[in-house]
Amino acid sequence: VYSINLKSNKVFLNNSNFFHVEKLGLLKLFYLNELSKKDINYNFTHTQVMEGANFENFVLSYSSSFFKNEVKCDLKSNHSSGFINGAIFVNDNQHHEIKANINHIGETTKSYQKIKSVLNQNSRAVFQGKIYVDQKAQKTDGYQLSKAILLDKDSEFDSKPELEIYADDVKCSHGSTSGSIDENSIHYLMTRGLTKKEAIQLLINGFLHEIVSEIKSPAIRKFVENKIELQVHGY
Repeated sequence: VYSINLKSNKVFLNNSNFFHVEKLGLLKLFYLNELSKKDINYNFTHTQVMEGANFENFVLSYSSSFFKNEVKCDLKSNHSSGFINGAIFVNDNQHHEIKANINHIGETTKSYQKIKSVLNQNSRAVFQGKIYVDQKAQKTDGYQLSKAILLDKDSEFDSKPELEIYADDVKCSHGSTSGSIDENSIHYLMTRGLTKKEAIQLLINGFLHEIVSEIKSPAIRKFVENKIELQVHGY
């Protein structure tokens, strides 16, 4: 688990991580960006996953004026898998990006990417995800989805999903949606006694629940839920 928390003057933090997951191995990597809102953070992770092994990466990003998290995952051998999930909170002119590149090289490999973003106050979030399928990577299963909620008209969400497929026996899909919170849902919750702010916070929590539920460890899941709760109450 990486939890970056530096209390100092403005900093530029540049991390590079390289992992090799051996046969039947399991690597779970959790990255929580907790710099101050004036800092700049670039994080790069490159993982090679061998036969029957599994790589899981979760990213929670809500600090730094500029943050870019880049993940490259090579599914090198048969029955390997890679899972990337993340949540972005940005406001007050912040710019955060997640870039994921999963390369299916072995046969019967599986990948899963799901990123959800919440934006406010002239902020910007970017998701760029690519699934590459080698001609030898038959029976690949690749899935990618990005969703965003924009809480004001000045914020911007950019999504660039990519599929590059050279095998013919595959199952790959991608999707991307963005928009404001449904006013009817807010009104319904307000008729049940919630204030407008409480209704929006409840809907944001529900929007992100799917991402957090992917975390299998109860202790880490609770830790992440608490961090998200603090950010939601800040909106």
